[in-house]
Amino acid sequence: MQTYLVEQMQGDDVITVRVINAPSPFKAAAMSTDRHVTLRRWEKDWIRVTDENRGHIFAYSFVSDANPDNSGLAIAPNKSRKAQKADQGRE
Repeated sequence: MQTYLVEQMQGDDVITVRVINAPSPFKAAAMSTDRHVTLRRWEKDWIRVTDENRGHIFAYSFVSDANPDNSGLAIAPNKSRKAQKADQGRE
């Protein structure tokens, strides 16, 4: 297992720091926060994971039950964003 430095971020500010032994940076992010994470989108709250042995930095955001999309569109399974926007224009 690798050792990762996991920082919970709010914008550019570090909120919490933990050192985690995990098989991957993704698992380290999830283990340190006890929350589901995903590849980073531009979110205010996010997780920075540093593999200091290799010099790699990874970024993740929290998975939310609420729709994090700022476009105002609800998530429609199996529909492209373009199709969702077209449907919204018909309402």
